[in-house]
Formats: sequence, structure tokens, C-alpha cells
Amino acid sequence: MKPITGRLTEKAGKWYAVINLYTTEGKRKEKWIGLDLEAKKGSKTEANRRLNEILAEYNSGKVYLMENLSKAEQQKRRVAELPLHEYLVEWLDEYKHSIAPTTYSTYQGMIEARMIPYFEELNISIKDVTGDELNAYYNYLMDQGLSGCTAQKHHNLLHLAFKHAMKKRIIPYNPCDQANRPKAVKYVANYYNEAKLKDLLMALKDDPLRIVVMLTIYYGVRRSEVLGIKWSAIDEEEELIHLRHKVIEDKSNGKTVIRGMDIMKSKSSMRSLPLMTFIREELRKERERQEEMKRVLRGSYNRQYEEYVCVDAMGNLFKPNYVTNHFAVLLRQHGLDKIRFHDLRHSCATLMLSNGEDMKKIQAWLGHSTIVITADTYAHLDAQSKRGSASVIENALAITA
Repeated sequence: MKPITGRLTEKAGKWYAVINLYTTEGKRKEKWIGLDLEAKKGSKTEANRRLNEILAEYNSGKVYLMENLSKAEQQKRRVAELPLHEYLVEWLDEYKHSIAPTTYSTYQGMIEARMIPYFEELNISIKDVTGDELNAYYNYLMDQGLSGCTAQKHHNLLHLAFKHAMKKRIIPYNPCDQANRPKAVKYVANYYNEAKLKDLLMALKDDPLRIVVMLTIYYGVRRSEVLGIKWSAIDEEEELIHLRHKVIEDKSNGKTVIRGMDIMKSKSSMRSLPLMTFIREELRKERERQEEMKRVLRGSYNRQYEEYVCVDAMGNLFKPNYVTNHFAVLLRQHGLDKIRFHDLRHSCATLMLSNGEDMKKIQAWLGHSTIVITADTYAHLDAQSKRGSASVIENALAITA
């Protein structure tokens, strides 16, 4: 590369350095730089000194010659200089079309609630981040009372963001690989046994969430799946319930909105389960109840969601967060042990396991993508299979006393 040259010029009583730069196409461009020096007698020597300093910086590479770079290279260098908290916002906006809306909302919440406040104060560019800064951030999260599992989610998000920067050759390595991945205590799922599930079913009489909780207990569906069941998914002829749709809460322009979508968590989540006789009768009663409310309320009834099974007395689709919050109230009102709504899914799996169903069948019922997930989640409850293994060993090594 030819050396950068320049000259002094006087304008409006001030000295300016005019630097000769060249575009990638070879066209010369002049860059004017004010020297903050009045053009008076005896000042030219100082002006020349400042000009030479500027030229030395350009020729040494200390100053990025953005005018000489392609647009792609200019973009790379711009991003490399971004503070980490600004880069994360920019990355997520670009990455949002590659992930599910719920995942996007989760990532957005993590960035806004924790990462921006922390890294904005640190004010470090992404090219300068190392494992040390990330380890300090993980320690900060733990000091704030977050679990190791939550800290791992922050680590995974940062790893994705830096991987994106690596792929675009903005940074040479992923600083997350230098950091210590937070350790998490393995979560042991809580659940109701058969007796407690019966107590809960008895407590559902006249409760607005009756059909929601009942379907979740019997089918072990996820919250988004039970709220997404439509009347068209109830196949009475084939005696099946088809799980093909879900309902989630999403953020749009700062507001929480309810969204139905046909994209399930995984391919295995799209499944058809037998329509049990008891559930068929409960669905018939629920349909009659909704038809009665339509007649009574007339124009006040919300018909926007009449294709859905799980709606309230006014025809409104149940909001996911309402389900979670009301379920906790329901348990308190009836003096039942505290569990999460999602633990009904674990309770269903545990009921199947305790009654002799094998892991492969439970995997298919729950819609897990792999049997590894099922086995890892419920291995500590698989006492029956362990008893069988104990018997095999004991019989094989039987010794007469």
C-alpha cells in the first residue's frame, strides 16, 4: 500500500491538514482535519508538526482507513468496536427470525434485565471481551440470587451471540470458550401421586380452569399445547386428540399479546393421543357450557376464539400467565401441596411410570424429541425397573445360606 500523504492549507484563519486517501477503486479522496490552530505568523511550524503526527498515525495503521475499505470490511470493523451491550441488541434483532417468538422474548428479557445494565457500566467492546469479563458476569448473576441453571442460559445466549460474530470474522475466537460455564444443580421434577391427583380433580368443580387442568392431568401436555387445542382437533370418529397447535404469550411493541401458532416445540410434539371416554364426556359438557354462554351473553360473548376448547365464560382465550397464577390460587384455596402447573405434566408421566409403562411409551406420550430427555428427567423415579434389575442380579448370584 502506498504511503498516505497530505498537505497544509489555510481556511478562514485556521490551519487544516488535507489527507490524500484512496478508495478500493483507486479514486483519490481528500479528508480535511482541523488542527485547532490559528493561521498566524510563526504557527506554520507547529501546523507541520501536527500534520506529520496525523500522517504517521495513518501510515502506522493506528487509524483505520475506513475510506479505503470495502463496505463489508467497514461493517466488520464497526461492529468490532461496538460495546457489548449494544452489540447484543443488534445481534438479537438480526437473529430473531431464526428462533421461535417465545425464545426471542426470553432472550430479549435476559438482555434488557441483566446484560445491558451490567455491560453498559463495564463499557467494553466485543473485540476486547475475554473469559475473565464473562466469569465476573456469571458471579454477578449468582450474587443476585439467580440459579446456576439460569446463569447457564445467559452463558448459552452469549455463546450464540459471539458465535455469530466469529462466523462473520468480526472476532477471532469465542470468549465463552475461555469462561467457566456456570454449574447448575440438576432439577428434580415435583409431582402429585395418584391420590393427590384425585384430590385435585375433586377440587376442580366449578373452577374456571377445570377443562384446562383436567386435560393437562390426563394427557401430560405442556401449557402452550393445552391452550392450543381446538375443537377441530377432537376427532370423535377416530377417537383421537390431535396436538398440532399451541398458544403463547409474546411481546409486540412493548405489549404482551396472545398468539396461536402451528409451529410446535419439536417434530415429536406434533402427536395424536387417544380420546379417553371420560375426557370425551367432559369435552361434551364444556361444549354445551360454551353454547349456553353464547346464548346468554349474545353480542357480549367473544366469538374470536370459539374454535378453541380452553376459553373463559366470556369466550376469551385463557392467557398462559393467568393459567399459572390461577392454578397456584386454586391449590391454596383447597389446601393442596404447592406444585407448578408444569408439574402436572411430570405427574402424568410419573403415574404412567409407576403403573408399569416403559420410557419409550412415555416419551411418545409426552412428545419428547429423544428418549434421553425422558430418561434423564424421570430416571430417579424409575424404581420399578431398578427392582427388576435387583432381582436379576440376586437370582443370578443366588447362594444358599
